[in-house]
Amino acid sequence: MNKRTLFALSVLMSANLAFAADATQSRLQPTTSGVATYVSGGIGQDESTAIQQAAKDYSLTLEFVIKAAPKDEFTSDVQVKVSDAKHNSVLDTVSKGPFLLAQLPAGRYHIDAIKNGQTKAHDVTIKPGSHQHIMFEWSE
Repeated sequence: MNKRTLFALSVLMSANLAFAADATQSRLQPTTSGVATYVSGGIGQDESTAIQQAAKDYSLTLEFVIKAAPKDEFTSDVQVKVSDAKHNSVLDTVSKGPFLLAQLPAGRYHIDAIKNGQTKAHDVTIKPGSHQHIMFEWSE
């Protein structure tokens, strides 16, 4: 290959990488619903990396896993319902990937994560400046 061809390939590869990064960012746009701002995703290496980098900016990370042999598998399409201490719905959505990041005001919350009709529940307290990470696991 000559220098001109190598340069052209380099430009095309750079453009493809920039397009992939833009596409990942557009899929991971935060949504605000009431007091909660959230984003979900994490399918594929680019999205997974972007979600993990963004997690520090959210008070809550939810991770969804199916217990399987020989190793656990990430899962998506999990119905997520978050309610506050007064049982008011704060968030009701379906995760687009194995991670859901949520920014919630300080307080106590109850989380239901529903996959294939099986509900897993968890209570969490969000404190100012804190970050909570909760993993929900279902059997295969």
